[in-house]
This record gives sequence, structure tokens and C-alpha cells, in this order.
Amino acid sequence: MTEPLFEGGRDDADRFLATQRGLYYVYLLCRPDGRIFYVGKGTKRRALEHEAEARRPHTVGPQNPFKTNVIRKILRQGGAITYRIDSIYAEAEQLRCLEREAELIGLYKRLHEGGILTNLAGGVGNLSGAAPFSLERHAATLSGEPEDNPERAVLNRFAQSVGVVKSVYLKPASQLLVRKTHPHSQPRSPSPRCAYALVAAAAANGVVLKPGAIIPRSFVFQDVEGVIENGVASDLVKADMAELISAPDPSDESFRLNERQFNALVSLYGREKLSALGLL
Repeated sequence: MTEPLFEGGRDDADRFLATQRGLYYVYLLCRPDGRIFYVGKGTKRRALEHEAEARRPHTVGPQNPFKTNVIRKILRQGGAITYRIDSIYAEAEQLRCLEREAELIGLYKRLHEGGILTNLAGGVGNLSGAAPFSLERHAATLSGEPEDNPERAVLNRFAQSVGVVKSVYLKPASQLLVRKTHPHSQPRSPSPRCAYALVAAAAANGVVLKPGAIIPRSFVFQDVEGVIENGVASDLVKADMAELISAPDPSDESFRLNERQFNALVSLYGREKLSALGLL
């Protein structure tokens, strides 16, 4: 790896970026110990906007809950983000900027690929560098996601970043008759599918996992209202992976973790992975 053009805290990064007006750049966000957790591209103050977003209370979920939860964890623990500017490009070189971002994401890899990055996309962004992928682009470009159902495609992409199983565990609220959760009539054991559903809902809602944590069944991810699928909700309650908190509207149901259930979830999903997502 080449030496970064800049490395430092938020205020110094702000001053450095002010000298680069009209230019595009690739940046890395790092934990206080120097570990990289996000690679991005942008112009102006784009690199600093992630921290500003994490500091705001959200009425809907952030565009990338994994990245936002890591930033919130750093701030909660009294730490600070280290900013690195990897490379700078003229406006006519935006394609090179995109290619460099994709190169670094491929080098460090995303969490669900066994890497260290909270990035959701692989670096194939638009030329402005600031706007998230459109729902249509999600559906058109991601393998295994329905081209005729952009909301489902967005949630499938989110689910794949948490954990891959054969059957869907998250669904768009607009496409599901959300039923009240009742324990399944047949015996159920704790499963990765149920663990992934709880982790996904916790991440999207910014819930820190610990004994006593309450995880809403519903969430918002990239402007799509999602919900834990009916069967999965029934299975996880039957398997005693969480305690159901009922509500008149089943979309308003939540799940509470006691100490044993919390430890079981950590065991199923992995403490290191949960910590990397900013959930512990």
C-alpha cells in the first residue's frame, strides 16, 4: 500500500479537504486503533458526512447501518475516527476514482466476505460519489435479486450482507401480510436464519446488543420498510431465542433478549463479527 496523502482527525481532515475544492478523492475511515472499516469516494466534505449522519437521531434507518453503528460505537466509547485520504483526482478522472475505490474494497473485503469493511456495495457507484445506489440499480446489478421487485432486491441485498441462508428472513412490509407472532406449533431449535434476522433488525434500528436489549421487528433500510418474516418470527420465539413483546399491530412487535438468549445469539453469529458491525 502507498502512503496516504493525508491522515488525521476530523478538524485536520476538514482543513485538508478545503484545499481540494473541485477535486474528487478516495478516502478510508479508520477505528481509533487504525483498523479500516469503510472505503468511500467523494468530493468536498463527503468523507466527513458519515460522522455527522451518525450523530443525528434517525426517524428512519441510515443508508448503511453497519457503518453508522460502528461510528456510533466509537463515539460512545469516547474515541474518534481517523480519516485517510488515499488519492485525489480531477473531475475528468472520476472513472479512475471509482476504480480505485473498488480496488481498495476488493483488497480489504467486506465483512460478509471475511474482510474488515462495513461497505455494502463493491464500489460500483455513480459519478457524483455522494448519492446511494438507486433501488432500480440494486435490482438490475446484483446477482440473485429480482429485477422486477426493487424493494425485495434492496432487502435481499441487506440480508446477504448479514448472513446467507436458502430462504428469505426479511421482507418488505408493503408486500407481506404481517401476522401476530405465535410460537410455532412444532419444536424449533436456535438457527442461523433466526440469528441473522435478529442481527439485521438490530443493525437497522441501531440497537446495541446486550442482555435486556429490545429489537423491533420492523425497520427501515435504504428507504424500504422491512419486517422479520412471519415464519421466522414464530420460529425464533419457539426456539426461545428471544422473548416476544406483543403489540396490537404486529408490525410494532419487538423481541427482548435475556442474558442466556444474548449469549446464545453471540455464540451463533460470532462475537467478533457482531463487534465489527458495531453491535456490541
